[in-house]
Amino acid sequence: MSRLSRLLFLLLIPAVHSYGQSPSLTLWYNKPATVWSEALPLGNGYMGAMVFGDPAKEHLQLNEGTLYSGDPASTFKAINVRKDFKQVSALLAAKQYQEAQSLIAKEWLGRNHQLYQPMGDFWIDVDHKNEAITDYRRQFDIATATATTRYKVGNTTYTRTYFASYPDHVIVVKLTANGPGKINCTFHLSTPHESTARYAAQGNTLTMRGKVPGFGLRRTFEQIEKAGDQYKYPEVYEKNGQRKPGIDNMLYDRQINGLGMAFETRVKVQHTGGRIRQDNNALTVQDASEVVFVLSAATSYNGFDKSPAYEGVDPKPILDQRFKAIEKKSYAALYQTHLADYKKLFDRVDIQLAAETEQSQRPTDQRVELFSNGLDPSFAALYFQYGRYLMIAGSRPGGQPLNLQGMWNDLMVPPWNGGYTININAQMNYWPAELTNLSECQEPFFKAVKELAINGHETARSMYGNDGWVAHHNMDIWRHAEPVDLCNCSFWPMAAGWLTSHFWERYLFSGDPIFLKKEVFPLLKGAVQFYQGWLVKNEQGYLVTPVGHSPEQNFLYDDKKQATFSPGPTMDMAIVRESFSRYLEACKTLGITDDFTAGVKQNLSQLLPYQIGKYGQLQEWQTDFDDADVQHRHFSHLYAMHPSNQISLQSTPELAAAARRVMERRGDGATGWSMGWKVNVWARLLDGDHALKLITNLFKLVRTNSTSMQGGGTYPNLFCAHPPFQIDGNFGATAGIAEMLVQSHAGEVHLLPALPQAWHTGHVKGLKARGGYEIDLEWKAGKLTKAVVHSKLGGSLRIRTNDRMAMQPAVATASAPVNPNPLFSFVDAGKPIIKDQMKLGEMPVVKGFTIDVKTEKGGVYEIR
Repeated sequence: MSRLSRLLFLLLIPAVHSYGQSPSLTLWYNKPATVWSEALPLGNGYMGAMVFGDPAKEHLQLNEGTLYSGDPASTFKAINVRKDFKQVSALLAAKQYQEAQSLIAKEWLGRNHQLYQPMGDFWIDVDHKNEAITDYRRQFDIATATATTRYKVGNTTYTRTYFASYPDHVIVVKLTANGPGKINCTFHLSTPHESTARYAAQGNTLTMRGKVPGFGLRRTFEQIEKAGDQYKYPEVYEKNGQRKPGIDNMLYDRQINGLGMAFETRVKVQHTGGRIRQDNNALTVQDASEVVFVLSAATSYNGFDKSPAYEGVDPKPILDQRFKAIEKKSYAALYQTHLADYKKLFDRVDIQLAAETEQSQRPTDQRVELFSNGLDPSFAALYFQYGRYLMIAGSRPGGQPLNLQGMWNDLMVPPWNGGYTININAQMNYWPAELTNLSECQEPFFKAVKELAINGHETARSMYGNDGWVAHHNMDIWRHAEPVDLCNCSFWPMAAGWLTSHFWERYLFSGDPIFLKKEVFPLLKGAVQFYQGWLVKNEQGYLVTPVGHSPEQNFLYDDKKQATFSPGPTMDMAIVRESFSRYLEACKTLGITDDFTAGVKQNLSQLLPYQIGKYGQLQEWQTDFDDADVQHRHFSHLYAMHPSNQISLQSTPELAAAARRVMERRGDGATGWSMGWKVNVWARLLDGDHALKLITNLFKLVRTNSTSMQGGGTYPNLFCAHPPFQIDGNFGATAGIAEMLVQSHAGEVHLLPALPQAWHTGHVKGLKARGGYEIDLEWKAGKLTKAVVHSKLGGSLRIRTNDRMAMQPAVATASAPVNPNPLFSFVDAGKPIIKDQMKLGEMPVVKGFTIDVKTEKGGVYEIR
């Protein structure tokens, strides 16, 4: 840290600030989107739109966050683990893993969950008399969440401006013509649910009403029949296993006893100049200089446990109320409402990673394509802020949590149903929430987990005979907690602990004791209760999970046989250990002492410890099996290092070295979301250059939305390519960039822990750290030049940096006189502790110094 810390002083001012934004906050393109993965996403937490920007035929593909097929009563719950438990356990004990797996697949899996549905499309056909289009530019300004399309026809500049307002529940599109030309356009709505659609055009309003399937099936009938699962799908199979006549994988309304969620989409138009007329189910505006469209939508969804067909709400009065609330609002007023709401969240963080270059001025898809040449390092900051935008746009209180596609989907059968895969993907969506100062955006996720826990209590009792609550590998809007079908990975009764860890992290960041008592503790206790009933003793007397797997990996045994299930895989034990430890800590804080707590404490001490295998790697299973796929996209056994805090370079260097060995063996290639995960782990290993290598691999341009699951990267609109599109990679990489700059999981705030050489100069303001701290950093030539810590709560803080500092006592300045009773202290008689040379093999050195600071609530602490 070169002589930068001449002074550590306390400023007793509120921890509130605002910052100007970097100029590099714009995605832009020199041509319209021709495919969905080139379109730009808008979202207001309730509705999403993909904007294509074609001058002649504008297209907004529309989603509404609650719009799923199915019904809460439609699932398969007749799964009884107890019936076959002894037989499965005996097979696993006899190392007959494939035989146990066959029995589990036959008896312990359910049926496929329901499908997130596209709502429809808004089309604007613009008549430019076949004249040439010039000076085209399509862009999205992240700083204002505003998309723009601009082009010229002759001497007239046409501009389209698009935004989505959370407070007003609307999406707004404004068309303007600057010059002699006028706006002549016809606009209409459409939906893929055409068999149920009804359209109306009246006055200045378009309306579309429809219904999504009451039953949706991602599986083929051949897959179901091959598995012998016909009895799980009475909608399409007779009791004798024969297909019902006339069945389909999408059943609407009368085909399925009236089931299905209804929706209504409404567009109101205002125009300056010209005239409007009705044209069948469309409206036409002629010779206007300005046209403003206001869109909103609602569904009959009435909660996770109520049938939207029989207990649903009517979407029409919802839309009536929304439009009435804004009927006197001008376009400018709508935009200002949106802007004030959005910037209140977005402006909390400002970031610059290296300087912009000539390459930074290129269109966004070209910046992605060229990123690996190292000539545009600042692009990572744009991607980081884009991830924050996607969270603000897609996850707001009152809406649904981000699913695998966020909230943007154009497919009737989206990848993996467009649901929530809760063995990492749904959780990864929310890794950046606390770190990047968007805590409120987790509220829909928290609500969904609490709903899942209600069903999970029933599932724990009926399926296992256990107390507490359980969740498996998947979830949809109906919050079913049972395993889904066909994939062995579906039987994974461990999700409750991981989901609850997000509540715990909120508590660590906020320090809110009421949140701990009312929100965290009930969920955490329920997860712990289930695990207490699930654990068994192994041959060595350690407690392990009796049947588990390491998502979604297989192991090799008996001369290259492959299997999924075995007792006590490492990820199972990491989640149990974390849940038990945090439960005991919560009990201590809340003053709870009872027999159950004593039992948890005893069992914690008996859990199977982490083990290092024959390759020097952290073992993935209780037995040191070989990987079926050494470079598998999942590396779930590193849960203890990330997202948990059980393994770190400081506290457990030997295990950290074993985790590093896992990462070396997994390699640097992966699907898109997996590369986002790897960025975080390499950051926790304090290897910034390797973390940046994974970011570089993620920034490989992918042009087509393939389903091959090969060649992960980034689409032109910066969505993550698994492939196909999966949004968790965006959020994983955003969190990883934050972890490269500030870490606080290991009992200290570590500044610039994994700064790569390419980001040699920059700044970040507004990142959050556990303990109620907010961090601002500046650095130059790879060295920290300034750090400011804003204390929200007060308390003891340990700060670590990666360079030595010659600390001196505080000196008087005009603005900060010497305090005779300073509220900071060094841990060794006023001297900083210098810790370096903590080497282990080829591990990075954990060097630098730590300072213990006693912070005061509302204080600001600065290191220069």
